[in-house]
Amino acid sequence: MVMQFASRGRNAGKAFWGCSQYPRCRGSRDATGDVSQPRQLPKNRVATPAASGRARGRSLSRGDLLISSENTFGAGKLVARDGENLLLEYFDAPGQDPSARYQESVSRRSLTRLTLSPELRVFWIDQQDRWRSGRIIESNEHNDIYVRGHEWEGFVPEEKLFVRWDRPLSDPVGFGEAGLLESPLLADMRLPFLQGILRQRSAVHGMRAVLSSCIELHEHQVETAWRVLQDPVQRYLLADEVGLGKTIESGIVVRQQLLDKPSLRVQLILPPFLVEQWKRELTQKFRIHDFKRAQIRFARDDEPQHWEPADLLIVDEAHNLARMAGSADPALAARFARLAEVASASPRLLMLSATPALHNEDAFLAMLKLLDPAVYAETTAADLRRRLEARASIGRIFLGLQPGLPSSLLKARLAEIEAEFPGDEDLTAIVARTGEAIRAQNTDAVVLEIQALRNHVAEVYRVHRRMLRTRRTAALEGSYRVGGRRAPKVLAFHSTADQDATEVLDRWREQALAAAEGDREALSATGRALAQAVSFTLDPEALRDWAAERASTGVDAEERAALERVIRDLAFVSRRDTVSRPIADAMSYLFSAKERVVLFGPTTASAAEIADELEELLGSKSVFRHLASEPPDQAERALRRFEQIRSAAVLVADASAEEGRNLQFANVLVHVGLPAEANRLEQRIGRCDRWAAKDTSPWRSYMIAGETENSFAGAWRRILTDGFGIFDVSVASLQQAVDEATDEAWRILLEQGVIGVGEAITRVQEMLNREIERVREQDALDSLETTADERSVYARMMDVESVADEFADLTDRLLSAKRVPGNLRFEPIGNPMVDLGGYEILGRLPGKQAQIPLIPAWRLLRDFVPLKGHQGTFSRSIAIEKDDVHLYRYGDQFIDAVSDFLWHDDRGRAFGMWRWLPDWRRDDTPVYRFDYAVEANPLEFPKTSDLRRELARVSLGMDQLSITRRADGMLPPIIVTVWMSADATELTTKVHLDALSTPYVKPHPAVEGGDYALNRTRIERAYELISISDWRSSWRNAEAAAQQLVLGRENIRDAVARASAIASSDATTRLLQLRLRAARSSGAELETLEQDIYREEVVAGALAEAIRTPTLRLDSTGLVILSGRSIGED
Repeated sequence: MVMQFASRGRNAGKAFWGCSQYPRCRGSRDATGDVSQPRQLPKNRVATPAASGRARGRSLSRGDLLISSENTFGAGKLVARDGENLLLEYFDAPGQDPSARYQESVSRRSLTRLTLSPELRVFWIDQQDRWRSGRIIESNEHNDIYVRGHEWEGFVPEEKLFVRWDRPLSDPVGFGEAGLLESPLLADMRLPFLQGILRQRSAVHGMRAVLSSCIELHEHQVETAWRVLQDPVQRYLLADEVGLGKTIESGIVVRQQLLDKPSLRVQLILPPFLVEQWKRELTQKFRIHDFKRAQIRFARDDEPQHWEPADLLIVDEAHNLARMAGSADPALAARFARLAEVASASPRLLMLSATPALHNEDAFLAMLKLLDPAVYAETTAADLRRRLEARASIGRIFLGLQPGLPSSLLKARLAEIEAEFPGDEDLTAIVARTGEAIRAQNTDAVVLEIQALRNHVAEVYRVHRRMLRTRRTAALEGSYRVGGRRAPKVLAFHSTADQDATEVLDRWREQALAAAEGDREALSATGRALAQAVSFTLDPEALRDWAAERASTGVDAEERAALERVIRDLAFVSRRDTVSRPIADAMSYLFSAKERVVLFGPTTASAAEIADELEELLGSKSVFRHLASEPPDQAERALRRFEQIRSAAVLVADASAEEGRNLQFANVLVHVGLPAEANRLEQRIGRCDRWAAKDTSPWRSYMIAGETENSFAGAWRRILTDGFGIFDVSVASLQQAVDEATDEAWRILLEQGVIGVGEAITRVQEMLNREIERVREQDALDSLETTADERSVYARMMDVESVADEFADLTDRLLSAKRVPGNLRFEPIGNPMVDLGGYEILGRLPGKQAQIPLIPAWRLLRDFVPLKGHQGTFSRSIAIEKDDVHLYRYGDQFIDAVSDFLWHDDRGRAFGMWRWLPDWRRDDTPVYRFDYAVEANPLEFPKTSDLRRELARVSLGMDQLSITRRADGMLPPIIVTVWMSADATELTTKVHLDALSTPYVKPHPAVEGGDYALNRTRIERAYELISISDWRSSWRNAEAAAQQLVLGRENIRDAVARASAIASSDATTRLLQLRLRAARSSGAELETLEQDIYREEVVAGALAEAIRTPTLRLDSTGLVILSGRSIGED
């Protein structure tokens, strides 16, 4: 027992002995100091039969607070029986008429009792018939519920308590009219935070995943993700060139879908060496591990038995599987068939491939059939080839349609385009407007009209309207910094291997050429054999094995003799002594103490041997391996350790690291010889020629070769450098032509030997130049990012990012217990505003007393306890640099939990204060404040809207939230504040607005003036100005007038008008593009397009209606009384 003091009743202020665990115990005294009486059941308490299932224990009674698993409404009050069911009533706000409360009949077995946990917000009607609010302090197994309200605390029986249901508060005025007014302090903290969240939502068009992902923000990636996420049908081919971030674009989509549906099923099908990389990227950058209910499966693309249909299917390097569609190998054909089955059963599909359609018609068509099997069911590769050829002429015209051309040339190009589309009235109109702009010499208008014309035609002739492709252009490089190309410095080492190989191969070449002469196919095959042999120049053992294998095939006697000579000459050559050890010695002088080097060996065996030699020189902790002979997970771990090391290190790799890997963090790239295929070398260089941070130093490149320049290896190096230009620019978009030019170059070397290098360079240049023009013709259409208006997600988003420091400060003010009294009082850890830190739910007051946030315990357990110990930051650069860090933005789990609580909680939603202004010379003036969020919500379905119900029907099974994101892009959400007088007219005079604009400041004895919160006692002074009989109607009349004023405000009307124009333009463009495609389609494609057209018509109508009649959501309201006297003065 300890000494206690009675806080009320006739013994108030007197001491008594009480239990230290009071009121949890059944102590001898209660809060009044009286001997506690045995607990009596109220006479009017009617018992009901015990609920089955989980609502066991005490029998259910009318007035009990219960939760049903049959809905998501949270706490409801038991009010009656309904046959075999029970009727629950849900409480929203005190001012709500009881007859207006929502009721639902639920089964008994679905019920559990509401846990009356500490800090749970409760309401009740006191003996004066007035609403009161407070928080539960404690309750026990006897159902004694101890509540603390303003200047009062005590026991309240459960049947008299009300708890808000788990729905956002829709009627803050209900609290005001009931006299339950809070201090403006919390309102002044929560509103800026919610405005910041709404501003971020507006900027990213509801695409929460972008801001909260730990990534650098780049325009082409953001816009690509937006194109996918605003489409109800999310089946896309992401075809960006190598190194431009297809994985990042996919990661944004994955995170957004997880935010929309935390139980999402995701299946990824990936090349084996990319599985761990994808896991790491999605975990570190997109925090997929935050979504505990999600099912995210990573599968190798060579293990179809592990592929399953999912809500979202992602296939990386999809062209590799697509090439199996027509394979003669039953196992490979079956693998593609399984992919088609899984893709068909998955509503969302992302395929990643940089392989262009040109010259890859079979594989590309297979990918199109995965995207849209109904449309392309009957399409053949020949059909696709003809479509590409038809597009080429259009692309050629558009390449010549540049705004800077002389007027006569522009008019000629426009005439050609108009002739190509004789029945297109919209195109004719654009051409006419362009002609008028040319005649008027209006340069800006010419640019806009030509862009509109390009967009219009591009959509019709795009290979597939859901193929998104970004190319490397000068404009892109200005905003997306890549590592760039580096011509390798030739590093000769003391070895005769290069010259020895050239001599023996030249003798073989003569015999092989004689055997193949006159047969074009045989020459090509023999040229490829020469290429393979030359690639083994710096691996004598591999070259010897090559010769032995070829000699065992059906070659003639002369060639076999030459091959046997190769075997004999190389029989006693030691690879380790002539190549591996000298290379390792040369490597030790190439890099500084902190540089990381990637070395590509000519074969797996030689690379492993070079790694062994480097370990002897540098130690095993500085040498890492990425080899086909190593298990993929081991190679992945080695790559991660290599990336994280901060001292000198070497990663030794073979061809297994040439595709899909990101090696942009390396400082030095070393080629030991060069691969025989130019496309392989392009892939290899692409590992480093990727995105690079601004402070990244340029990487260097070396090529290790023999001392003799006049060799086959030297000739091939010159062809790659001067013919392909591969060390200067990317040739990734020219894959087919590069393969053909590669074969042509080796054919010339086969026929002429090393003296043919000049002719080979010229021939390669000619072939690539022709192909470049053809690719430009295709990309003139496919690379256009057609948009229906000038909205830019990226531009708006960067505006928001520029004020991230402001958001950090206002959020910290709202959360940190060390900042402002009366906030949510989280315990700050570290300093997340500028570095790493966080906000914990358990803090300590002086004297070691525990303190938890002012959030109900059940919500803390659900939303915040799982985040215990998390680290976060408001700094994007720190979130990118560090692992497992929350980036505090709209879309982050912690920030969203805070935002969700504020939308549901009633604290700070209705406030009241008496503002004492010593210089106020007017009468006491009551003023109402209303803060409205204005937004378009096409998914709200009023009974009068058949159109919106039809939208629900046609979008069933699709991503309906994509339509909301599209609406956010057209009418960004806005918060509007309106001040209204007691007679329901708007206050617009400067003197009033100035008096109302200053923040809440409590009175201070040393200073005249200050603000008094209208608590339960002080509100009586407000009743003197607005009688209690008129109190409700006065506030409601002001609210009704405020709603009309908001919708009639000039800035809102202008925003609605702009959004309506954007929506109309967007709908017109989308429907026109679909109809133009439909006019040129037939069969299954036409049927699918007609369905798309109808869906877009319904979506467009619903968007137009939602924008025309935007939703008003009242966030908060308040009463401010402007007075020249203190609240205590008469």
